Amino acid sequence: MEPMDKLARCRAGQPGSPVIDRGVQMEGKEGIVDVKIRPLLSLFFLLPFLLAGCWDRVEIQDRLIVMAVAIDKVRTEDEKRNFYEFTAQLTEAQALSGRISTPNISPVWNASATGPSIFECIRILTTRVARQPYYDHLQIIIIGEELAKEGIDRALDLFYRDHESRPKIKLVIAKGRAREVLDLDPKLMPISGRYISTLMEEGEAKTARFPKTSTIGQFSSYFHGGANCVLPALRIEKREAKMAGGAIMRGDRLVGWLSDQEVKTLRWLNGTFTAGDEVIVKNGPEQERNVTTFEVRGARSSVKSEIRNGIPVFTFSIRGEGSLAEDGFDHKPSLRKLKEREKEISRNIKENAEKLIVKMQKKKVDIFGLYEEMRRHQHPYWKQHRNNWDEVFQHADIHIDVVTYIRRFGQFK
Repeated sequence: MEPMDKLARCRAGQPGSPVIDRGVQMEGKEGIVDVKIRPLLSLFFLLPFLLAGCWDRVEIQDRLIVMAVAIDKVRTEDEKRNFYEFTAQLTEAQALSGRISTPNISPVWNASATGPSIFECIRILTTRVARQPYYDHLQIIIIGEELAKEGIDRALDLFYRDHESRPKIKLVIAKGRAREVLDLDPKLMPISGRYISTLMEEGEAKTARFPKTSTIGQFSSYFHGGANCVLPALRIEKREAKMAGGAIMRGDRLVGWLSDQEVKTLRWLNGTFTAGDEVIVKNGPEQERNVTTFEVRGARSSVKSEIRNGIPVFTFSIRGEGSLAEDGFDHKPSLRKLKEREKEISRNIKENAEKLIVKMQKKKVDIFGLYEEMRRHQHPYWKQHRNNWDEVFQHADIHIDVVTYIRRFGQFK
């Protein structure tokens, strides 16, 4: 082909032209470049949405924080439907920090609602509260005595499931109505719910007169695992809240109470007596009442099980140590006298433990964790009697072995 013919074909734009071929190659390169740029352009348009992390924020001063909840049973005329009285203790962040500047505004508001379910009660509260309550900081749930006798698992069901609730919310049983506890006006803190929560935390480190702090998560594990438990008991004395004693729970129902001394004995048995005292009172010369106080610094407990003639036999081994805080008998200590005091303290703990065990066997309520001990170490027997364990526990043979050590006895002049 002549050179002039090739030039004519290129100008006419006919296929096969070298220029056109070069153009096709350039178009392919531009397509490759476009494929690389497209994700970058998409990312550029998405960046404003990714950087706007606080687009749905609610300012802390606009939140109504729920610090405590009280749940009581409401009597109805036909008694065919259970109704709850749900009381939420509401406060603001300024009240938590003590920065309320307006004296006419109360830092706390107890708002109540009545309904057949806890969820409905919470929704009814929104008809009375201008701002939505915020449950992420809920510290404690107080259950009234009358409701606890009928069962508390249904009342707690929402808090098990709801995403705003935490499994570490404290759980307490009140003697009387739970609402009355929130109506208290503590002298040290303006918020009674926060005061009771702190009272539990601080008291646990200083005394063993009420059970270890229980949460709704722990209670759910006990109840759905088929075990009984003892929850902290709360009562009102002289317009003050007092944490002492325990609520005996068979499943999720309240069946009785433990005194503060009985709770101390229970904590010896389950090895949670980490701080507190053991007091021995005796009549001295001329009927003078002398007191020996053993300050507990540490304790541990173990239990062994076996089956004898078809009857479960348990042996508790309790070991404790501490200081001789008070001794009204003698101010001249000696090794022989210290050994006598150790034996007296051990004997006192053992007698109290035996009394508590007899009491619980009469009630047919195992609060000592023996159900779990049988499940772990005597599984065939447990599997056979798991459905009537309360009856078996009533006739179980339980032995107690206690040894205490006085590590310090103080200074004398």
